[in-house]
Amino acid sequence: MKKFPLIYVYGGKVIDENGRKMKDWKEKIDRFGEIYIMDLDGISKNEPNLDFYQSIFKRKWIDAYPRRFEDVMDIVVAGADRIIIREEFAEKEMKKLFDNVEVELYLSLSADTPEHYISNDWSGFVYLLNRAMDIRVKEFISNLQNLYIIARRRDYIDFEWIEDRDIQGVVYPVWEMEE
Repeated sequence: MKKFPLIYVYGGKVIDENGRKMKDWKEKIDRFGEIYIMDLDGISKNEPNLDFYQSIFKRKWIDAYPRRFEDVMDIVVAGADRIIIREEFAEKEMKKLFDNVEVELYLSLSADTPEHYISNDWSGFVYLLNRAMDIRVKEFISNLQNLYIIARRRDYIDFEWIEDRDIQGVVYPVWEMEE
């Protein structure tokens, strides 16, 4: 199972869990081949930090909550290797997305994700943990293929439980990564 760091970007800067600018984040990600970027500007205001993405020379998972096909294409051009699509993405643009985008596309799931969204067209799935894994979450994700768990905190992940499952990887904040 892969482990790689999550960084939060806000206003073009990497921030910690308290919203403070992180100074040593580049050193912390050096030993990893890929990173997961959660772009808070993209998520909250649909203003992704495209210049920031271009400054990172690693494989990038980008979670900026693109709302339309054009948003996805902007993220592709900015250097994304894997893009996270949330359920709210315009359903009428899904076919266009799968037909025209050549980077890997991952659907962000929740326990309320409509069944018809979970198809074989996706490269895989991510499940965002905003609290500790409970039985409801475990039941929901236990049968999914090519799943990555993205956790706001490392201690939200039940590592013992996922070791026996087909979980591809886990992502948690860079400041919680072991040296």
